[in-house]
Amino acid sequence: MPSHYESFGMVALEAMACGTPVIASQVGGLAYLVKDGETGYHVPFDSPEVLAEKLGALLGNFKLRKRMGENAADYAKEYAWEKIASKIIAVYKEVQE
Repeated sequence: MPSHYESFGMVALEAMACGTPVIASQVGGLAYLVKDGETGYHVPFDSPEVLAEKLGALLGNFKLRKRMGENAADYAKEYAWEKIASKIIAVYKEVQE
């Protein structure tokens, strides 16, 4: 996701949920969503050379791609609607007290 800005990065999260490591610009929500070196890579939004380097690294290394993909899928589970809804309800209850 070589993006100049993303408020959250739903496309990246959906890819991660499918077991795909994500290479994303280190901007907006993507900077927090993608765990550099674990679930994918961060790249500067204005550096196509670094983007190409990271793409080559993943495409050329099956074990790395598999490991990062598995990490990405596990991490994406933390964003399941049930978990997010529970967290929001907990915040509302805390504020209400």
